[in-house]
Amino acid sequence: MNSAVQPAHDPVYMKAFITRFGLPLLSGAMLAMCFPAWHVYFLAWAALTPLLFACRNATPKEAACRFFLAGWLFHSIVFQWLLTNFFWAGGWAFWGQQAVCVIMAAYWAVTGLLWAWMRRRLPWFPAALSLMLLWMGMEYAQGRLFTGFGWSSLGYSQGKDLAFLQLASLGGTSLLAGILVAFNALLAETVYLSRLRVARGAVALTLLVGAHGAGLLLLEPAVYASPPFRVGVFQSNFPLEMKWDPEYTVEMVRNAAEKSRKLAENEPVDLFVWPETLVMDEFTIPELFEPMENLTQTTGAALYTGSQRTDTETGRFRNSSFLVSGDGTVQGYYDKIHLAPFGEYVPFGEYLPIVQTMVPIISDVEPGDEVRVFPVRERTLGPLICFEVLFPEMSETLRRKGADFLVVITNLGWFGASNALEQELEQARLRAVETRLPLVHSANTGISGVFDPWGRFTGMNAIVTSYGTFHRLSGDLPPRETKRYRCLGAMPLAEPGERPAPWAPHRIPQASVLASGLLLLLALINKPRAEANPQ
Repeated sequence: MNSAVQPAHDPVYMKAFITRFGLPLLSGAMLAMCFPAWHVYFLAWAALTPLLFACRNATPKEAACRFFLAGWLFHSIVFQWLLTNFFWAGGWAFWGQQAVCVIMAAYWAVTGLLWAWMRRRLPWFPAALSLMLLWMGMEYAQGRLFTGFGWSSLGYSQGKDLAFLQLASLGGTSLLAGILVAFNALLAETVYLSRLRVARGAVALTLLVGAHGAGLLLLEPAVYASPPFRVGVFQSNFPLEMKWDPEYTVEMVRNAAEKSRKLAENEPVDLFVWPETLVMDEFTIPELFEPMENLTQTTGAALYTGSQRTDTETGRFRNSSFLVSGDGTVQGYYDKIHLAPFGEYVPFGEYLPIVQTMVPIISDVEPGDEVRVFPVRERTLGPLICFEVLFPEMSETLRRKGADFLVVITNLGWFGASNALEQELEQARLRAVETRLPLVHSANTGISGVFDPWGRFTGMNAIVTSYGTFHRLSGDLPPRETKRYRCLGAMPLAEPGERPAPWAPHRIPQASVLASGLLLLLALINKPRAEANPQ
């Protein structure tokens, strides 16, 4: 029978089919499993190897297509939480989620194309190093272009690997990703290149062991004052339907104040933290402010919580937060600067008015003007609201302004019990490690608790029943299980850690962009050699 009639039975055809489609899809699926909620983090050290093996002799165009395919499946799985918007936006949620996945996969495609092109232009340059630099540059661009969306940075998959995670204090999430990618590239070369196979394997092993050894040297025990500064975090678990119903606006504040007061009766508390938008109207309204004022005056502890605020000059709504001191006076407010695209505003909405009708957003949210810090007794609070946890530069700015701990308040009620809850928690963990600051994470629905400056997490430990009874949660309850509860906890806040190189977490990613740019320029001016094989 002519093989052209039934090519699927041709072993050569099947091998080509697996190379073109199977291996890239395998890499995308394996890498996605490294992220929460599965969090099989160690797979990241081999997940990209099938893709890179498939691209061993690929042309730039073929490499771009294979990288795109892997990136599309990876983001489709990691961003599955966007599909929960079916409840709010209907069928448009699927197309919106896929649009995001295609855009993020396009970054991968460009990276694959440039890498394959550079390997032919610069056959003498180590392919693993060139891919490492290009990938770090790609993640830098993802986190900043078009307002930035660095949600899928590979570093966020490594929260369980506490030793390796410490390298983020030297180069941020980009350095973690670069090391993972370089190891995968060396592993792939060890498989398909016989020349210098032992040497490449030895370099890969050295990279793996060295990265963890260096991380262990950076890992230190947390230091606490005596007595420690204690933060009382309330995880409200109020559903969005309740939040947007004016019938419950006052009740939610009263409930939070009542449970926080019960916590203070059982645990010492210096600062209460409530999540984003717990106060669903102007916090100056007497019916809303009085419970908070009474709580702070009764306990002597300050209160920081999310709120709505209308700007007096523009008359526009702002996603805000404020601090009430221990004597019941308002000490100041902070307005969210980095708004969530399609959640709080529509990018290029003035040019695409049809999108406004498809996306269920608060369309008139106005961004804040500047980052702010607040003194709380002997400590200084640096606030971040929800989406802002994605931006390392904001955390860095807060530290430079004097913050000695960070507070992230968030409302992930839009995403149900999806993997967004665990993924956002890992982003907060990295901000703590990068800045060497303890971080308080307070979610409406999610996982709340406190990180020390090295990324160790302490979760919630108590609930208050509807009858006002205080109960401690079981000590062996996994933190992710607390997302099912309306719970709270009073946790000690560590002192800030010593930074190994304060300039490095942001300068090293910038240096990688510069290095990859110079490498591309060198490849551009270098005459291609047709006989050269990529190394």
